[in-house]
Amino acid sequence: MTDPPALPGRSRRRPLAALCVAVLALLTFAAATTPAVAARRAGTSLTVQFTNSSNRDLRFNSSNYNGCAIQEPQVIAAGGTVSWTLQACGDPRGNVGTFSFALVRDSGLVQVGWDAPVVGANTYTESAPAGYVISHSGGDGVNATVRFTFDCNSKTCDGIADSWKQNGVYIDPTTGNAFSAPGPGRQFVDLPGMGADVNRADLFVQVDWMADATHSHALAPQAIRQVVDAFANAPYQRSAQTTRGINLHVDAGPDSILNVATGTTWGTLSRAAKVTEATNLGTAVGNNYQWDDFNKLKMRTGGFVASGRSPIFHYAVSAHNLQPGSTSSGIAPTPGSDLIVSLGSFADKVGTVAEQAGTFMHELGHNLGLEHGGNSNVNNKPQYFSVMNYLYQFGLISGTTSGIVDFSRQNTSLDENGLQETQYPSSSGTYDVRHFCPNKTGGGGSFVTVPAKDAQVDWNCDGKISQIPVAFDVNDDGAKTVLGGHDDWGNILLRVGSIARTGSANGVPAPTPEDELTPELAAMDEPLDTTPPVTTARTDPRADRHGVYHSDVHVTLDATDDVSGVALTEYDLDGAGWMPYTDPVTVSGDGKHRLLYRSVDHAQNQEQDRRLFLRIDCDPAHPEHPDATPEVEAFTNP
Repeated sequence: MTDPPALPGRSRRRPLAALCVAVLALLTFAAATTPAVAARRAGTSLTVQFTNSSNRDLRFNSSNYNGCAIQEPQVIAAGGTVSWTLQACGDPRGNVGTFSFALVRDSGLVQVGWDAPVVGANTYTESAPAGYVISHSGGDGVNATVRFTFDCNSKTCDGIADSWKQNGVYIDPTTGNAFSAPGPGRQFVDLPGMGADVNRADLFVQVDWMADATHSHALAPQAIRQVVDAFANAPYQRSAQTTRGINLHVDAGPDSILNVATGTTWGTLSRAAKVTEATNLGTAVGNNYQWDDFNKLKMRTGGFVASGRSPIFHYAVSAHNLQPGSTSSGIAPTPGSDLIVSLGSFADKVGTVAEQAGTFMHELGHNLGLEHGGNSNVNNKPQYFSVMNYLYQFGLISGTTSGIVDFSRQNTSLDENGLQETQYPSSSGTYDVRHFCPNKTGGGGSFVTVPAKDAQVDWNCDGKISQIPVAFDVNDDGAKTVLGGHDDWGNILLRVGSIARTGSANGVPAPTPEDELTPELAAMDEPLDTTPPVTTARTDPRADRHGVYHSDVHVTLDATDDVSGVALTEYDLDGAGWMPYTDPVTVSGDGKHRLLYRSVDHAQNQEQDRRLFLRIDCDPAHPEHPDATPEVEAFTNP
């Protein structure tokens, strides 16, 4: 019997027996295949490829994973790509887990997560701190490969989003949150009008200043220009940057320069202002500076925080002094986005242009993650050519040019146990070097300057250039160690403090140890010495009226030097060779004698040879000899 033909609009019905057989076959097939498919899915691998396009290394922090990670990465270098494979290892859920990585020399965690279940589609999650972005691609199917890409939120990794640079941004001062559109209380920060550039790193600083009727702590335009130029000429360059350097924008008031090329001033874009003069800005607990008074200025009505600039600008105050009794040149957290320049104890209570420029860049350098030794607080390292170093805070010297402000461009170490005096501690020999020399008598000493053109350094201050290594404490820290170098420009942090961190505008910096340059410490840094010492000779006894000596002669040599100090005085008697002078030189024996003598100072200036001719006649029968008889004297002196 055949089935009747189907009617239009109605489906053809299958016999019940046949339908039951079909369902039974389907269930039997599912029962036979599902466990095998599940087993294969649960045991499959997942390959993770992670590209770190940022300028910060990532270090493995933690994992939440029941499976097995093969070649789990411990460090993902900036600009690098790593891959690792994950095996579920029998986890009934499939391949599920998370990894987190910490930013090296920055805060926050980068997290990636994956869920490749037994049944269903694979899913992935990722998160990054403010100022960074992360995304993924791929990762579908069995034995999948997922690709995560981590990067800064701007081409130049300066912490300022490219969209902000292009369009400006609205900031809510009460929360620090950013918006693309206006709203109640929101402040517009006109970054395009301020010269922000998506193709070049930008760094913004607002400088308020103290002033009264007698003096002003406003930074000199020349000082600001020196620092702006230093950043513009920096070797800093992200791979996405079209040119080297950093655009430093310093709002120091409406009349301060916004664009150094055109001379345009900040005008109505400025929010910097004069604040009331106070002898001290803040107090200290022990040696830790407390930022409460500084924060009152920062939070004042109509002040910095009210302008909405906190996620973009560093905030600086050019003040008189810090807490009572302090003569420090300034202070700043490392890293951070707040800083103080306090030159009230320096020249004219406001500092010279060199002192202002060097201190402003020094404290800003602390904000950018630099210590007094670059990556450490070991100070006064001669080969560390940076304004972060007390030796060079008020300016480096190159030839006849002084007062140059710069961060270190080289990573050169110096071993105090094996100093090569015939080698200059610079890859380029650009800057003059300062190193410690003790006083010849008594305690103390100073840091003397040696011109780079000399291409050698008398490290142990003995007045000679040794051909073999010498040992000496050249930074006067009481120990002979390896003084590490540091490439400042290659390691500065631009995303620091409140920069790029929305929602954190009102934070007060933690108490900061006060350990900054004072006038007393600055006085130890000698200027360049280009004048050799002057040596004089005294004889005992004195010659007779004919210039003749009638006994052994003792010659005393006295040397003076106006700047760096005398390192060595030496003499050569009758061509016997140069000898170091320590005690009066005894000249004896009848006849003519020649004494050459000279001195060299700690800056390696050597005096021209001086000459002393002596004639000794010890024969008592000769005229004018002390033991001659009157008759002889009468005969010889009629």
